[in-house]
Amino acid sequence: MDAKKIIDSISTEFPDSISNTLIDSDIRISAYVSASDVVNVCKYLKDNLQFDHLSCESVVDYIDRDELENVYHIASYIHPVVLTLKAILPRDNPEIESIVEVYWNANWYERENYELFGVKYINHPDLRHLVLPEEMLGEWPLRKDYEGFPQNTAKNLV
Repeated sequence: MDAKKIIDSISTEFPDSISNTLIDSDIRISAYVSASDVVNVCKYLKDNLQFDHLSCESVVDYIDRDELENVYHIASYIHPVVLTLKAILPRDNPEIESIVEVYWNANWYERENYELFGVKYINHPDLRHLVLPEEMLGEWPLRKDYEGFPQNTAKNLV
């Protein structure tokens, strides 16, 4: 399976949900996905294109655009192509369907993103806090408008 075939396949299967596709190299591709269709796209990737491993799920805060991007890095044990899939969410009410039913390890990534960025994952099986102390819950410390961001007191120990 090559990068172009994968991009063509998801673009054809989900013409209203996939946009801004890019082939970065023979083994790196990216695309934007409609937040409302992320579960269906992930199921298709896993069931039809052998993307059987969620490597990472993270969030990027674009404060100047008033958006968060939920970013999925999805890989395969069969072929070398890695897909970066991005969904745009509004900063004031960031909600997206959980992909735990497709990739079980999204559980921990989504809990961390919920706690540190405030993204609510609809139908997540156990969306509870993971790492923050009780007094910081609801503060979303990795957002760029957090009072303590950026943290300038840490020293480079390298």
